[in-house]
Amino acid sequence: MKIYPLFAIAALFFSLVACENAPEEEETILLPVNMTITLVQGSFTNKIIADFHYVPETNLIDHITWSNHQTHYFEYDASARLAVVRAMKVDTKVQEEMWFVYDGSLVERVDLVIRNLDYVYLEPLDSIYAGYVELEYNGNQVIRESEYEITDNGHKEEFVRNVSYEYDIQGNLISRTELNPVTGATEHMSMSYDKSKHPFGGLQYYFNGESFVNNMVSKSVEETEFDYTYDLRLNEYEYPEIVYEKLGSSSSRIFKYSYIIQ
Repeated sequence: MKIYPLFAIAALFFSLVACENAPEEEETILLPVNMTITLVQGSFTNKIIADFHYVPETNLIDHITWSNHQTHYFEYDASARLAVVRAMKVDTKVQEEMWFVYDGSLVERVDLVIRNLDYVYLEPLDSIYAGYVELEYNGNQVIRESEYEITDNGHKEEFVRNVSYEYDIQGNLISRTELNPVTGATEHMSMSYDKSKHPFGGLQYYFNGESFVNNMVSKSVEETEFDYTYDLRLNEYEYPEIVYEKLGSSSSRIFKYSYIIQ
């Protein structure tokens, strides 16, 4: 029988205890501070830049400044839930607003308001109720959007958009089917994802028809037979710094991100 020295047994015991009790490494959350989108159309390119500004010492967006003459302002209720998003478009002198109505922790309806702005001071001159979007859920995932438009000076309500969604087990949106109730036209889109972290994953953001869990690696539009692929360059925290979107063999958009640690 082999005899082990006492100090060796003690060392083994303490190493096992240390392994069992070692705290899990905290996940590093990054928040975007700058996003650049370069649209490529043959030899022509157009660049849009977005700068993200946060409420101090939080991950709540205060406003996003875009280079295409608009700024998005975010407002929150007493429970830090997103209450209003105001998109001020300086070039057209219009402010588009989304007002969020909650059922518990989930947004059940978004009211859409348009305001014309003063040409000099950019103050709202009026308020036009443009319509609303109703959301349906499975758990906490949006599975359907129904949009209604108010026309004829507020006297007519028209059903203008119906979109249904499907997700994978991680919460990535893998299928999007949109129906135009007016024309009967449909568009079906399918997507696949990698395991890296989405740039918006740490944000409290509103649902805009996308998911913010992992990053897309392919997207197909059935009706047009357009097949997009995405090539990602990740940083040390598994967040994308550059994303190349390609339609066939040609680049269509290039996304660049910079971050701060939450």
